[in-house]
This record gives sequence, C-alpha cells and structure tokens, in this order.
Amino acid sequence: MKTSLLIGSLMLTLVVVTIRAADVSGVWSLRLLTIEGESAARATVTLKQDGEMLTGTCVIDQIDQELTVAGQVTSDNTLAWRCVGKESFEASFKGTIDSTGRQMTGEWTTKAPTQGRFKASRPGK
Repeated sequence: MKTSLLIGSLMLTLVVVTIRAADVSGVWSLRLLTIEGESAARATVTLKQDGEMLTGTCVIDQIDQELTVAGQVTSDNTLAWRCVGKESFEASFKGTIDSTGRQMTGEWTTKAPTQGRFKASRPGK
C-alpha cells in the first residue's frame, strides 16, 4: 500500500515537472531567414523570464540600436515576444523551444512588411 502511494506521488511529480514551461532566460543567438530561406540578418536577444513574462533586449546586426523586448512563454514551450526600438522599428517573434532548452525555431515579422523564419541557440548551462 505504501509502495503504491509512493509510486503514485512520484508519477504526479513527474507530470507536474513536464508541464512547466522551460526557462528561456539567457543570451540567444538568432539567425533570421527570409521566406525564401535566404539569410536576412543575425540578432542577439537577451531574455529574462519571470513566470510566464519575458523582458530583455535585442540587437539586430542591421539595426544600430538596442531594442526592448517584451513577451510571454506558455506551458507548452512556445513563446512570443516583440522587439521595439526608439525609431518606430518593431519586430515580432513566435517560436518553440526544443526539449534540450538550448534550441528554438519560429517565425518573425516586421511592419515593413518583412517576414521569415528564425533559428536560435544558446550555450548549455
């Protein structure tokens, strides 16, 4: 009886752990691609996660300014954020984090309108 209760508790703990969203805090290197798959730019995004909320900074190689990041992470390891600059530049990103927590893929758009896909990585902890 005690063994069954212990096993049940462990299984519940495992379910709760797997449902939690990945912590995406850290420095991410992004490679932006156009819809045609051509290289568009590179970016460095520094994210800070507090619960589901994201804040941070973004520097895109072709933009000579540091952009402000605001966004959200959901429990299914998807995230969305916007990079907003002082000179009306804005880019939106939506992505999914892989099971290692070190790779991310997704889509990006700007007001231009320009859009494409991105691949991102961060060093292991």
